[in-house]
Amino acid sequence: MTILIIALCLFSQIAEKQKELDQLKTKLTNVRQEIKNLEKQKVGTLARIEKIDEGINLTIKYIDELTAQENLEKSKVAELEKEIARLESKMRLKKDDMRNRIVRLYKWKPFYKMNLLFSSKSLPQILSSSHYLQLLAKDDQRAFFEFEHDWKRYLADKQLRNDLINTLEGRKRDKEGELATLNDERKKKSQILSQVAKQEDKKRSLEKELKSAQRKLEELIVSLEKQREKARAGADFLEANRGKLSWPCRGNVITNFGKVIHPKYNTTTKNNGIDISTNYGDNVYAVAPGKIVYADRFMGYGNLVLVDHLDGFYSLYGHLAEMLVNTGDEVTAGRIIGRVGESGSLSGPILHFELRKDGKPVDPLAYLD
Repeated sequence: MTILIIALCLFSQIAEKQKELDQLKTKLTNVRQEIKNLEKQKVGTLARIEKIDEGINLTIKYIDELTAQENLEKSKVAELEKEIARLESKMRLKKDDMRNRIVRLYKWKPFYKMNLLFSSKSLPQILSSSHYLQLLAKDDQRAFFEFEHDWKRYLADKQLRNDLINTLEGRKRDKEGELATLNDERKKKSQILSQVAKQEDKKRSLEKELKSAQRKLEELIVSLEKQREKARAGADFLEANRGKLSWPCRGNVITNFGKVIHPKYNTTTKNNGIDISTNYGDNVYAVAPGKIVYADRFMGYGNLVLVDHLDGFYSLYGHLAEMLVNTGDEVTAGRIIGRVGESGSLSGPILHFELRKDGKPVDPLAYLD
């Protein structure tokens, strides 16, 4: 019974994961088509990078889901192997018992001697003949039906195991293909950025796009400020903990607050926060309690999470690989809200972190421990 329950749970998980996998594959196919369409159009560098990053993030997620599905299917194969071995052992013992019963039957009815000795059919096929069933005693019939049930389940489990093994081979090929595609997508992004670094007109165009993205973010925060709830979360948490806030992630600050000239692209922009270089996939933490007011992609910032701390402050976390919160969620200080990524980033895996007081940017380093 325990094995059956485990098997049913695994089947349910496999079916649910496959559904998620199919939905993700459809989304990934659509994004890749959009990337192809953008390549044919005269669109800005930032827009192309943004869409390529979306494809990269979805590809990574798809590979992770493939791995999760693969692990579930391997678990199911292992469970089937155990059940097949159990049934083989059980039937081996039952088979001897059934043969003894048939011998007794043969001695009792000599008429069936030749049929039994020279039949090419398997034991379950022989016993399924109505002629023999009529001759079996009730106890013999019960033993036969139990043996027949185990035999059918044994065959079904072996077929299912073989099907899953074939599916796993397909998963392996699919994953290898996606890893190759991921490598191609990253090369494509790198090539675009290399072209920008070499061409002055593209540098100026990128600078305009970056400033436009900043203005749009300003507009979003102004809009949120107008809609802000008047209720406050008790004392002013950030001011009360100025210089004591925990860092949003591990790493090193590579870009400080204020005017910034990009060393590679020679673009001049104002950094409204800080950029922290760290490992791809590292945890990102909320620096203070608050409410998620934005969790979505945003041009120039990739996957972006914005937290309203309800005391006049907002904190902003950009270029995430994954967002682990939704708009409307309440968060506590130290809660994991995402993973470090490179979506929308021109400098590899980084976290772009900002603090806004009454809608205006302030230097985060003055507040962090």
